[in-house]
Amino acid sequence: MLDKKHIKYFKKILPVDFVLSEEGDCWAYGYDNSKMHVMPECVLFADSKAQIKDIVRYCFENTIPITTRGRGTGNTGGSVPIENSVVLSLEKMNKIIDIDISNRLAVVQPGVINKTLQDELQKENFFWGPDPSSQDYSTIGGNIANNSAGPRAIKYGTPRDNILGLEFISGTGEIHKTGVKTSKGVVGLDLTRLFVGSEGVLGILSEATLKILPLNNSVKTFEITFETLKSASDMIIMLMTQPITPYKLEFVDEQSVKLINSIKKNHFEINTKSAVLLEIDGDVDFIDIQSKKLLKLMQSKEHKKITIAENKTEIAELWKARKSLSPALKEIGGYKINEDIAVPISNLTRLLNNLSAISKKYGVRIVNFGHAGNGNIHVNLIFDTIKEKNSENSKNCLEEIFDSVLDLNGTISGEHGIGIIKKSFLEKEVDKITLDLMNNIKKQFDPKKILNPNKSI
Repeated sequence: MLDKKHIKYFKKILPVDFVLSEEGDCWAYGYDNSKMHVMPECVLFADSKAQIKDIVRYCFENTIPITTRGRGTGNTGGSVPIENSVVLSLEKMNKIIDIDISNRLAVVQPGVINKTLQDELQKENFFWGPDPSSQDYSTIGGNIANNSAGPRAIKYGTPRDNILGLEFISGTGEIHKTGVKTSKGVVGLDLTRLFVGSEGVLGILSEATLKILPLNNSVKTFEITFETLKSASDMIIMLMTQPITPYKLEFVDEQSVKLINSIKKNHFEINTKSAVLLEIDGDVDFIDIQSKKLLKLMQSKEHKKITIAENKTEIAELWKARKSLSPALKEIGGYKINEDIAVPISNLTRLLNNLSAISKKYGVRIVNFGHAGNGNIHVNLIFDTIKEKNSENSKNCLEEIFDSVLDLNGTISGEHGIGIIKKSFLEKEVDKITLDLMNNIKKQFDPKKILNPNKSI
């Protein structure tokens, strides 16, 4: 139980409505999209780096754990607090400080919603590369914490590729600045890239300088279907080894095809075993030339059908089919485990065949779809009951999936992070010597280990 004197101090240094201590007020800040829940002792809000600094310094002096959060859209429990801790919400730090078109950068606070930033940038015909599926409600700070991207990452990269510099408060309450406001800079160690994806264990973000890019004025969208998994995999490899880099390249497996057809009747033809959704962007004067080149290449590979979207309505319809998958999963099972593994694209066929075998072995329905160009596949284990989800059979199934991924030179998390849920699997991928090095680095940033404890590493 957090001593009342601590809550009294927080109420002294923060506005009255910036401190929540009643259970009913705090409850919603104890969970994220993982559905795990731990009741916070109190919830604090900050709207300035000075307030964050004061909060962290006090927590450092009194060894009070802090869990920082944005909108709680994470899938691995990364923003779920531990007992006897405080939650620090950055949702009020939602200012776009600067959009500098001349230097192709934007400076934002961590609580800015991804979509809000994209809408403001679009007015200037610019965009920020990362586009996670949660972009309508996830924050830039959360995107940075997990290095979360989306379909566009295949061409425009993840947050780690699109950040010039950061400002953060370490576990001792000190303000640090990293990076530059230029496209080049090699002074000192690259703490910016170290911080991105660290899930809040190294510091609390107060400001980010983002690299922004001009929007292309035209896109072309193709849907390619296949009668065999190998044909789909061969097409993906071909598309990733020719000069026209895809804007988006999404894959759906046979189970996903059936699900989409259950919602959008006859969207896919009979005997369709998998499908790929390809999109390219470019200048309107050249995109037709690129499209013709790509079409010729695709026609040379084994496939069932190629559909080309000719206008915005048709493009929206093709993406509507892909985006119908997540809601459809809820219809076939009330409980799911959603993993975001990634493998080299040359190993996609082997991975998907292994997943099919594992599904049969454990009697667990597995639906796979995701970002094919990155080899980042969302593996969805579907269960009818919570008992099945939490069973030993389920755990063994998941462990075999991770073993298969690592055998194929992959990673157990492409963009969701480790959080709480995957921490027990961390040593499968990271050896003890390297893990010790990571923990020693954390001690430099956070000597008392008060920042997002028991997460990530």
